[in-house]
Amino acid sequence: MVGSIGEIIVAIALVILLAGVLRWTFGSEPRGALPDETGDLGLLETVAVVPTREAADVLVAKLARERVRVTVSRGVEGWRLLAFPGDADDARVALRAP
Repeated sequence: MVGSIGEIIVAIALVILLAGVLRWTFGSEPRGALPDETGDLGLLETVAVVPTREAADVLVAKLARERVRVTVSRGVEGWRLLAFPGDADDARVALRAP
């Protein structure tokens, strides 16, 4: 059965409080890896830099066909394709192939 009006109000207030605390904690703005002074993003290595997002998407599709996983990041010099060190050499070889 449904509880009393007071219990329902307390339950709704707790849900609203929890939502407020989570929003304050995590916010609504996207957060990602921030490059350091050299532009390094931690473990990822840059395997290619292209001027447009569309060009990056074409290369990502090419690498996906070769089963090489990369991610795309926008940098000052253009769109960068990033791979983990174990996949970086495979990505470079696949990008050189016609």
